Amino acid sequence: MDNLKAWWNGLVQREQQMVAACAVVLVIGILYWGIWTPIANAEENAQRSLQAQQSTLSYVKQTANKIAGLREAGNRPKASGSISATVNQAAGAYGLEITRMQPQGNRVQIWMDDVPFERLLDYLNNLVQEKGLSLDSIDLAEADTPGMVRVRRIQLSK
Repeated sequence: MDNLKAWWNGLVQREQQMVAACAVVLVIGILYWGIWTPIANAEENAQRSLQAQQSTLSYVKQTANKIAGLREAGNRPKASGSISATVNQAAGAYGLEITRMQPQGNRVQIWMDDVPFERLLDYLNNLVQEKGLSLDSIDLAEADTPGMVRVRRIQLSK
């Protein structure tokens, strides 16, 4: 430090003013290019990155919604006609007799006496997979005859 003071005192006043002005410019340059510019660039980069990520998120959400909509529309055939007619026709095709039916708008509840379990499964599979109905609930009971079940209640909906 003593060497610096000696050097400073050895300078003429005009040289001291020039060195002080250069020191001020140097400090300002260090603050600007060493601190301010990197912080400003980091903020701009973060903003661009945030916008890119938000754009990607929006695209992913839109694509996921499209895929879900296509999956829902593509996997399920639409039931045509009334739900009661669809259920009755399918039961007749499988040789099943519906003992009671209770339509409720887009839903129907059906009851059957003793029916073969395998045929009932095929019937329900047909209603769901090919006719586009949803199996909401089912309540079965064991019948006296092996391989037969009693349908306490089946609820189907469109």
